[in-house]
Amino acid sequence: MPTDDVLMADAGADELLVWPWTGILAMAAADEDADAATTLAFHAHQRFAGVATTALQEEPTNHQQHFLLLHFGKNWAGLRDAMSLAVHFAGAGRREWQRRGREGSSEGAGGVFGWAAVGEDLLGDGAVGRILRESGAAARSVEDVEKDEASVAVTLSAVAGEYERRERLLAAKNEEMVRAVQRMEEESSWLRSELNELKAVADNSLPEMNHGVDEENEKLRAELDAVKGEIELRVDRIQELKECRTDLHFSKLEKLAIKINSLGMADIKPEASDNAQMLHDKHKEEMEAINAKVIQLEKQLEQKEAQEYAICMLNTKLQAVENLSIEEYGHLYKLLTILKECLEQKSERFQNAYVELTQRDHLNRNELQETRQEVIKVNNVLPFYTFNSSV
Repeated sequence: MPTDDVLMADAGADELLVWPWTGILAMAAADEDADAATTLAFHAHQRFAGVATTALQEEPTNHQQHFLLLHFGKNWAGLRDAMSLAVHFAGAGRREWQRRGREGSSEGAGGVFGWAAVGEDLLGDGAVGRILRESGAAARSVEDVEKDEASVAVTLSAVAGEYERRERLLAAKNEEMVRAVQRMEEESSWLRSELNELKAVADNSLPEMNHGVDEENEKLRAELDAVKGEIELRVDRIQELKECRTDLHFSKLEKLAIKINSLGMADIKPEASDNAQMLHDKHKEEMEAINAKVIQLEKQLEQKEAQEYAICMLNTKLQAVENLSIEEYGHLYKLLTILKECLEQKSERFQNAYVELTQRDHLNRNELQETRQEVIKVNNVLPFYTFNSSV
């Protein structure tokens, strides 16, 4: 950008401008004139409405000098406004004001002068220089400001590009997380349906199975009790037969002894001997019959004991089957409980992950919004390229 296009008409090519860009309106008035400040404010409002101003006053020996500083800011639009003072106050700029001051006359009082503040104004001993220095203003050339703002613009462009890249990356991650959450929700829904089916099976099938097992157990117990009762009856009968055999044996022996004694030793004859032999043979036959019956009963007892043992084994097996069914039912219920807890924990993790993703998304959006606001503010402060294109 050519330097001659931005310097004031009454300023030298090597002069520096006050930055932030500042304009000066000046007016000399007689001691009794109190409308000078109002006149300067009117000119400022007429041409630069909304621009911040600072009113100053100095009192030389024979008149009053009123100044109004126009604070145009740091952007290029402010520089254009400051440069426009040379057009609005052609022939009444800084040189004319200085020449009038050097002459030290009050002629021409009431005229308004205007110019863009330069380095000499900043270094001046009057009220204008003091206020400019206190405000932190600096004397800079347009080229220096252009270079600084170009460097800042490049930096901001890089920052903006980085944040745009991060925004795209975060948007892609957010979409991926949303898809992951959707998959988790679908899986959770499927697991819930499976759990409901298992609950239905547990609520409907297991009671029926247990009911059938209970009926079978009761039936087997009844049969076992009946067999035990029959075995007890047979055992009692065998005991009675054993007692009868013993009583019969002793009864026969007593009768034989009595009969032998009744015959007497002297009356023993061959017929008595035959009778005794006959009784002995009869007793032998009866004892053999009794022994055979006892052996038969003992065999029956052994068979019943074998049956009782088989029944006991059957009862033990039945109890084992019953316990196994209860254990299976408890194991199935435990598995269902564990599955339910796993589903609840997984659902809670999915919900926590979704909440965390949402919070992170909000934080990222807020950070991007703040960055955009900072870029917008800096662009408002550094609009060099807009000014260059307009020039």
